Amino acid sequence: MITSRLLFTLAFAAPLAAACTTDVADDELAGDDVAQGDAKADGAGTATYYRLSPDLRACSGPGCGGVYYRLANGRSTRCLDGSRAPQCYAETVDWAALGLDAATTDQVRGAIAHDLLIRATVRAAQSELGPFAELVPSEAWLAQGPMTADGPLARIEDSGVRCIQAPCPSLRERKLNSSASAMIADLDWDPSGATSAQIGDALDKMHGPGLIVAGDRTTVTGPGGEAKARTVTQFWLRAAAATPARTCVVTGCSGQICADRQIASTCEFLPEYACYHQATCEVQDDGECGWTQTDELAACIADAQH
Repeated sequence: MITSRLLFTLAFAAPLAAACTTDVADDELAGDDVAQGDAKADGAGTATYYRLSPDLRACSGPGCGGVYYRLANGRSTRCLDGSRAPQCYAETVDWAALGLDAATTDQVRGAIAHDLLIRATVRAAQSELGPFAELVPSEAWLAQGPMTADGPLARIEDSGVRCIQAPCPSLRERKLNSSASAMIADLDWDPSGATSAQIGDALDKMHGPGLIVAGDRTTVTGPGGEAKARTVTQFWLRAAAATPARTCVVTGCSGQICADRQIASTCEFLPEYACYHQATCEVQDDGECGWTQTDELAACIADAQH
């Protein structure tokens, strides 16, 4: 079983690898308590999450080419006209509202066919034919694993609890579109089919943009007794704008400095500064700007200093 390895316990805690898991039916997050989730107050930061699927009908014009949306964890969704249905239809999505770069926006739009999860509001837009539903997303979450999601969807966060023995309730799960939550000791990643690299990335993202998982209740046992855990059948990471490529500039009074911004320097001129006029200023292996070291540059500097 691939687990989170109690990343949040003290360094001397007993490893979870020695623990075992068993499936249990008692899952606080499994109840159908989200019928009004798209209207309730969002004190826990888990409301208005929708799962999207594409409109595959072979037609064009009003009423076609949009997306279907359904409330995450809900059996029904409130549509624009106030009715409730298993899923609703939105003719358009205001993707620009995400504030992402063009490449990432294209990635998000392409993920609609792969269980895209968004946090959004639904608003009425007008056309010549009358009002229609438009989704205005504030967050987009991309499914990462190869398997089909099964089980309640929940945001996972560090609970702040630290223990000296496993299992330790070091994680908190918050059900989407619900106030239900629970403290858990671990995530069993095996059902997700994810690689070790994907799991490591997901656990890192949990402390930043966030982590959402789908799965079922299980338990884990170890030296500290028994604790709740959750399997992971699918997981989502929040889409973020691509980090702009770092650019480097030649700066300093004598053009002797390579940096990512203009830097003032004293204007004394040393003979070796002339060597940098033919050198390359670029991002180095450590991610910082610097002069690319070559035999020619090293020889030029050595000659100039003698």
